[in-house]
Amino acid sequence: MTSRPYRTLLLLYLAGLAVYGLLAGPRLVARPPHEHIALAEALLHGRLDIAQPLASFLDLAEFDGRWFVPYPPAPAALFLPAVAVFGRTIYHGVLHVALAAAILPAFYLALRRFTSETEHSEHERLWLVALLAFGTPIAALAVNSNVYYTGQIAAVVFSCLYLAAAWRGRQPVWAGLALGAAYLSRGAVILAFPIVLAEIWRTRPAGGSFRTSRSSALLRFALGLGALLALSGLYNWLRFGNPLELGYGFLGWRTDPEIVRWGLFSYAYLERNLHAALTSLPVLLPAFPFVTFNPEGLSLLITTPVLVMLPFLRGWTWTAWAALLSSGLIFLTALMYANTGLVQYGYRYAADFLPFLILAMALAGLRVVRWPVKALILFGVAVSLWGAVHAGWYPFTADLDLRIRQHTLLRYR
Repeated sequence: MTSRPYRTLLLLYLAGLAVYGLLAGPRLVARPPHEHIALAEALLHGRLDIAQPLASFLDLAEFDGRWFVPYPPAPAALFLPAVAVFGRTIYHGVLHVALAAAILPAFYLALRRFTSETEHSEHERLWLVALLAFGTPIAALAVNSNVYYTGQIAAVVFSCLYLAAAWRGRQPVWAGLALGAAYLSRGAVILAFPIVLAEIWRTRPAGGSFRTSRSSALLRFALGLGALLALSGLYNWLRFGNPLELGYGFLGWRTDPEIVRWGLFSYAYLERNLHAALTSLPVLLPAFPFVTFNPEGLSLLITTPVLVMLPFLRGWTWTAWAALLSSGLIFLTALMYANTGLVQYGYRYAADFLPFLILAMALAGLRVVRWPVKALILFGVAVSLWGAVHAGWYPFTADLDLRIRQHTLLRYR
């Protein structure tokens, strides 16, 4: 890679910092208790449990008289050096935005590698980076540093790095490590493994020397991924005595009647999750701000309308199909999950699969050369950035919740 792409990566990161930092508004310097920060501090003191749990933490799992962060630990590991220097009172909104800004250069690197074999120009790659970073629900996640969103942002960053390493199966160990790190941020992202398998299959010979063969690449990918899966198992075993227990079984909300009856994943949740993802509309109010978001989600066809191009693409390759399969598998787990994402702008679970879906569309022939496609992207950017401003400067409040209840049908409360 020449010096010019390195400059592009740096400029994209700085652009992400500027846009997300501005949109974060007051939340950039807010310091409410944060589970990943607390876990990082605990790790620095040689503990896996939270020594002094606070009522303002969103979710903690109680086991054997101790309290644990049930969510995957990769964000806490990323924040650990900063917490070691500045302590628990660090501005975690700043750390969150600094992490989110890495989405832009990471996705650009993945696109630059995969579209080197297509007719996409540098101009189009930048449009696609803007689409992912600013024209999807990721924009709203990037400006709000609660424990759920930080995990999703970390997963998006590692997913993009996984894609960059998976290209042509040239860096299978790094691909395995990046996918493992994404799993340690958001468990469902591990279902993106078909992409690297497709790349290894199409570019590696079945025979020949072991070093260059498919078997060697698959083994190295498995070693990279397996190392972090083993680390995850050890982490769970040290906390709960079971390598497969993540901690969700010890959360208080597991006593919810729906979850008791149907479990965390069930076909019973499919209808409301499809509504949140695809058909949920904005809420019209009789007073300022006149239009607001439905807290149960906003259709992806509104936040990211370029997705309507998917059925019209005709250039499907093995890698494009693998990327589409990966995004579909991740989406399916979200559709079967017990909630829609709680209070959110857009459909936030889409962040887990959108890097793979946008790559699939690009490889299948999505070109950003005509104004109809550009207009769809720009509309999504406008809607998504409005949502990011809403999430950052005008947070969801009890008063807004009451007004929304009065002026919309929330069928799934």
